[in-house]
Amino acid sequence: MRKKMVRLWLFAAVLGGMAGPWALPSPAQRVSDRDVEAMMRNLHDDTKSFLSGFENELKKSTIRRTSQEKDARKLAQDFEKQTGQMLEEFKKTRKGDVAVENTMNSAEELDRIVRQVQVSPKVTAQWEKVQSELAQVSHAFGIHTSSGWR
Repeated sequence: MRKKMVRLWLFAAVLGGMAGPWALPSPAQRVSDRDVEAMMRNLHDDTKSFLSGFENELKKSTIRRTSQEKDARKLAQDFEKQTGQMLEEFKKTRKGDVAVENTMNSAEELDRIVRQVQVSPKVTAQWEKVQSELAQVSHAFGIHTSSGWR
């Protein structure tokens, strides 16, 4: 029995050490408010860059000049506004759980459109960066993304 406990402890210690410095902090490792604010600011700035490229891609897409294009453009613009509002709310109240969840829901909808439209590799990379940053922000609030999304 004692050997089993030692093995189990060693196994847990090895697994714990494998996470490395690049891993997201666990909920027990609270991210500072200043770091959360910086992550949100980066998310908002990168969303602006993505929006510009995405809107240009829509002009060349198969859904151009349709109501789908208009809806996609509005969703992307709303998402950009949500990231800004999320940042402003956090700066004022140091809270943002609801805003983060709403932003994540919009991101999931926008992700489906980005995949449908098949944007350029550059815009795809911008979108993946936005998704990654949103995942970091959500993790800081203890909110985990759905399994099919970043």
